[in-house]
Amino acid sequence: MTVLVYSYTIYHSPNAYLGSVLLRRALASLPAVRLIRRPIYIPRERGVLVAELLGGKENRNVGSYLREDCRRWSERHSIPFVHPDPEVFRQRAERWAKSAFHREELPARAFYAADGDRRDDLDRAMFEAAWVGGLDVNEPETIRWAAQRADIDPDDLMARLAEPGPVGEARAALAEFERLRCPGVPTVVVNGQRYFGKDRVDWAVEGCCRTGAGPA
Repeated sequence: MTVLVYSYTIYHSPNAYLGSVLLRRALASLPAVRLIRRPIYIPRERGVLVAELLGGKENRNVGSYLREDCRRWSERHSIPFVHPDPEVFRQRAERWAKSAFHREELPARAFYAADGDRRDDLDRAMFEAAWVGGLDVNEPETIRWAAQRADIDPDDLMARLAEPGPVGEARAALAEFERLRCPGVPTVVVNGQRYFGKDRVDWAVEGCCRTGAGPA
C-alpha cells in the first residue's frame, strides 16, 4: 500500500527549507511512501507573513530567535544554510507589494508548471536559491536560475506558469492548506493527521510507519 504524504510549504521560509530537507532524508528509507509537495502562496490582502495569512502576528522576538534556532538546526544536521539580514527581507517586502504576483505565487506557479518528473529537482533548486544562494524566489530571474539548475528550459517554464493549469493548482493548494486548517509551514499531513514544524518530521515518519509503510 502506498502512503501519501502531503507537504505544504513556501520557499522563503527557513523552517520549511530545513524541514523539507529532513523530511526527504527520513522518507528515503520508506519506499512505500509518496511525497506530494504542495507549495502555497500568500494573498497580498492577507499580509506578508504566514502568521498574517492565518490571522495572527509574530511578536517582536520571533525573528531573532528564528535566525538563531535555524542556524543551530542547520549545523546539527549538516544542511547548507545562509540567513539573509532582516533588512533584506524588508526591502524585498517592498518589492512584493508592487509585484504583479502575490508573495510566493511565482515559485508556486513554476512548481506546478513543471513536468511531474522535474518538480522534485525544481523544488530543491528553489529552496537552494533562497537559503544557499540568498536569492529572492519571488523574482523571475531566480525562477530562471532554478529552472536551469533543475535542467528545465527557463523560457518554456516561464511561459507555462502563466497558463490556467498552474494558476489553478496554486489556488487549489492554498484552499487545501486552509481546509485542512494547517497551522503554518511546514505542515505535513499523513492519513489526515497534521504535523507542523521542522521538529515534527520524526513524528510524521512514525505516522507513515503506523500505516504499514515501514522500512523494506
